[in-house]
Amino acid sequence: MSTSLQMQKRLDKIQGLIDEGYNLEKKFGFPVLKTSEGKSKSVGGINSPTGFSWIGFFFPFVVCTQIREWSYFYINGIILIVISLVSLKLNLSSDLYTGSQVGIGVMYGFYYPYLRYLANEKGIKEIPILISIFLGIILTFLCALPSAIIDSIAEL
Repeated sequence: MSTSLQMQKRLDKIQGLIDEGYNLEKKFGFPVLKTSEGKSKSVGGINSPTGFSWIGFFFPFVVCTQIREWSYFYINGIILIVISLVSLKLNLSSDLYTGSQVGIGVMYGFYYPYLRYLANEKGIKEIPILISIFLGIILTFLCALPSAIIDSIAEL
């Protein structure tokens, strides 16, 4: 797959960190960057070495599908179920859903370059973009379905 100039710069920064002795791996679906001494270096936030990926923020369901990063859907589904259960128990508004989706977008805005790097390193064949859009929408619907069922039962 072709890589944009901006993304290639991010991937090159990650490669530079690896060349300096850093180790990049995934734990529970999240990228973790460690020094050779085993100290963690933040991959998110203001001090992120690769910066923020707007495509990862606005379209995490597409880019994660494209690189076959299925953990995005597990994480999103679990968060939505937890929010449904907490909202049910505490009688909270649906603003938590919106906030959680913005938060997930921000996370993947920072994580996407690292996940893309790991996918490239593993030689994972990317899914074409048009298929990723449709498949990502279907998977997003499926991961939100248990939460919608909980909410529907709560309204009865």
